[in-house]
Amino acid sequence: MYREKFVLSVIHDGRPVKESGSRGSRQVAIPFGSEYKIRLKNKNDRGCTARVTIDGIPISNFGDIIVNAGGTVDLERFITSSMNNGKRFKFVDLDHPDVDDPTKSENGVVRVEFYLAKQKNGIKITPSPWEPPASPWYPWYECKTDITWVGGSNTFTSETTNKAKSSDTTVACYFNDAGMKSCSSFCDTEAGATVEGGHSGQSFTYYSLEVEPHATILELKIVGIRRGKRPVQGRYCTSCGHRIRKNDKYCGGCGRRV
Repeated sequence: MYREKFVLSVIHDGRPVKESGSRGSRQVAIPFGSEYKIRLKNKNDRGCTARVTIDGIPISNFGDIIVNAGGTVDLERFITSSMNNGKRFKFVDLDHPDVDDPTKSENGVVRVEFYLAKQKNGIKITPSPWEPPASPWYPWYECKTDITWVGGSNTFTSETTNKAKSSDTTVACYFNDAGMKSCSSFCDTEAGATVEGGHSGQSFTYYSLEVEPHATILELKIVGIRRGKRPVQGRYCTSCGHRIRKNDKYCGGCGRRV
């Protein structure tokens, strides 16, 4: 899914899952019992934060995800109790015992709010020497290319910050800005929800980024397929994942020539 130079996609078996449905109601299908990742791309010339919720619940208790200008982040786990490890995203049917509320309308929905940074051409805006910092307790680290950071204003207490400062050697996960690849979508789908899967050692660290108030919102609904169902093949945009019809010369999602 592509909008205002932001991309949201679901990764299964190392590949983006292609979307189906109308423009205002996009969905992807993966086999029940599968673990998956959420890919966030920022094609702007400024960094951004991404506030991610799955099934109506935030995936992080530590702040929003920061995506560098032109960068890509592959999220694979909940960030609820630790910055160093946690449980992977796993999609199951609504009868699974770990699904809290099978009747919830948000089940299966991945929602991301992107907020652009208040900076230009990749240069951070810092206060003048005579101006105090916005938050004296907020941890700051030098930002490096292709590193995923977690941040968010007014999120951390002084106790949390002190812990972050004492572990500033912890670097975040590195991700390659890989292109979209073709893969299959499925028919005969059923509703499902995301629960905790296997262990993940994906690690994050604190950083701060001042952002604009306006959000660009992208939503994808994940549906499930029983293993053994026959996949339906199709042709899709290698940039944003939008399905391409036989006679299309340009992608209907991002306008890229195909």
